[in-house]
Amino acid sequence: MTATADALKAWKVEEARQAQILAAAIDATTQETAKKFDAPIMNALCGALVTVQAAVLSSVTDPHIRKELRKAMARALPRALAEAIAKGNGHCQTVVIGAPRQ
Repeated sequence: MTATADALKAWKVEEARQAQILAAAIDATTQETAKKFDAPIMNALCGALVTVQAAVLSSVTDPHIRKELRKAMARALPRALAEAIAKGNGHCQTVVIGAPRQ
């Protein structure tokens, strides 16, 4: 490998390490905070996550870099979703209000 390839590999490893630590912290905080509600609403959680995502993106002042970061986030979502589904990370109950029961 070249020095550039080694540096890129090291950067990717560090990025994955930090992402795992941050994901665990966000999940733990979300789980603990959800205990404050009788019935946590998934839409509220998703809205909060989108708000945080927007705050992160808006902190990037260069519009070209911000656009690339947004694209990278969009590309990462399908893989992250597939990995979470494969782990069996789905235990939320869906409640439909005002709709006929089926």
